[in-house]
Amino acid sequence: MKVFLELLAFILLSAGFILLLKLNLKEFLHDVSKAFLWNPQKTLKTRVLEVTGKKKGSRFLKLIQEAVTTLEVNKKESLFPLICGAALVMSLLGILLGFLMQNYFIAPVLGAGFLICPFLYVKLLGFRLKKLLNQELESTLSIVTTSYCRSENIVEAVEENISYINAPIKEVFQQFLFEAKMVNPDIKKLIRRMRDKINNNVFKEWCDALASCQDNSKLKSTLLPITKKLSTVRTVSARLDAMLYEPVKEFISLIVMVVLNIPLMYFINKEWYRILVYSQYGKITLSVCAAIIFVSVFAVIKITRPIEYKR
Repeated sequence: MKVFLELLAFILLSAGFILLLKLNLKEFLHDVSKAFLWNPQKTLKTRVLEVTGKKKGSRFLKLIQEAVTTLEVNKKESLFPLICGAALVMSLLGILLGFLMQNYFIAPVLGAGFLICPFLYVKLLGFRLKKLLNQELESTLSIVTTSYCRSENIVEAVEENISYINAPIKEVFQQFLFEAKMVNPDIKKLIRRMRDKINNNVFKEWCDALASCQDNSKLKSTLLPITKKLSTVRTVSARLDAMLYEPVKEFISLIVMVVLNIPLMYFINKEWYRILVYSQYGKITLSVCAAIIFVSVFAVIKITRPIEYKR
């Protein structure tokens, strides 16, 4: 209890200093995250090992980098400091929960586990947005390619179908149209510029083929097979989702059962509950279970990531 009160006093004291100095909490979190997460002090030997692949970087830093990339792709990078703040608050709540349970073994586990929860949420959101992007790309490239094969004019093909294209693909093609009509008539250069605006291998291959078609219109027959690759990716992804649905559902059910068994044990056998919650071996057992749950969540998220076509 003493440790809990000291930690609570530290949190309140920190909040008081922030209010007293009139610090901008958002800018403060951004500077701290930039200093400690993006510019960690590494020795030259460590950097060489990471570049050569002999040593893997921190999984935590990799998770944060993936979260930042997801936010940047969706033009929400300004939310990163808020996510860092939410992660810090959740981590402190996890530690406080461990102290309230008088279990000093589980406190760091809950603190570390709750710390990564906001970043995992952003990663899962990125998976969902990527699937939606693939679906939108499939329909967009299909209609644009069909029009281009008929007219052999990519600007005309995009213009007549722009109303059927949805975000975030629509902004990319709208900018292409604007630059083609008002800024730069070099279509090949505009296509290469458009290629880098969407992180999708099929789209990049389609842009490369489209740029080649500007020199030789007979190559337009290569565009349709490329667009069909997105349909293949969607089909395989749907099959994989169906295969993983039952295991993931069972995984979630097991986690709920493990967590709910703790209070349920109080009504079934109070002596067992006392041993599990108050004895040292019971506290260690709860800490190990919590650690296994957080680690297994990483594994489940890894196998449920969307399928990508690689050239």
